[in-house]
Amino acid sequence: MQSVMGVAWFEDEAAYRRALEIFTDPENMPPSFEAWKALVGRQCALIQGSGTLPLRADIDPERFLAWCADRGFLANAAGRVAFVNHVVLEYQKTGKGTFIE
Repeated sequence: MQSVMGVAWFEDEAAYRRALEIFTDPENMPPSFEAWKALVGRQCALIQGSGTLPLRADIDPERFLAWCADRGFLANAAGRVAFVNHVVLEYQKTGKGTFIE
């Protein structure tokens, strides 16, 4: 099985704006959806260049809040990392996931 790396993913601009509202550390995020897309594009190119597959970890803001609350995380960088790791583990168990091309 090829190695994978999870990448926090936002479906659209509305989801990204809402995420910035709920995150306790929005200053650690790019200021706009366009800036986030550019950053993720660069990150995915580096990930793919290393022979690893970038796996989408879709962050739906409301579900992410509930996921964090259920597991004792804040909606911040640590919570995002834990969520992304959770998505990678689920992929490893089930083989189901969406890769970023």
